[in-house]
Amino acid sequence: MDPRDVLKNIYLFRDATPQDLAAVAAIAEEKVYIGGEYIYRPNEIPDALYVVESGTIDITIKDKDLPLASVASGQSLGELAFFDRGARAASAVAREATHVLRLPFAKLDQVFAEHPALATEFYRRACVFLAQLLRTIAPDLNSRYF
Repeated sequence: MDPRDVLKNIYLFRDATPQDLAAVAAIAEEKVYIGGEYIYRPNEIPDALYVVESGTIDITIKDKDLPLASVASGQSLGELAFFDRGARAASAVAREATHVLRLPFAKLDQVFAEHPALATEFYRRACVFLAQLLRTIAPDLNSRYF
């Protein structure tokens, strides 16, 4: 599958121009993981985000046995680490044969420097996603966090 077709369907790049999609696709590394194989582990320093082309990946918080979330075709993972670059707090494990596009942070930073409108849209979409997530979980919180 053409990486541009995969990228244009995830929320981070949904409204990207064909030229911007081509720039991101040019840095995408296609990877295949078998069931049970780790994409990343807790405490690793992140260097890429991933877009699932096909298959399923389970996200598990450190020291927990049950997956917190599952990410499947047309979804992304690891994008939060793009913003803070701190050690990963979770693991990502392929549940089955899984094809992903790996977007290295350093190359993505370079694409954004060369395509500032794409960067603006990427950051805006990420902020909207995080705001919606916070609104969803906030009513369930029993503690004061701010």
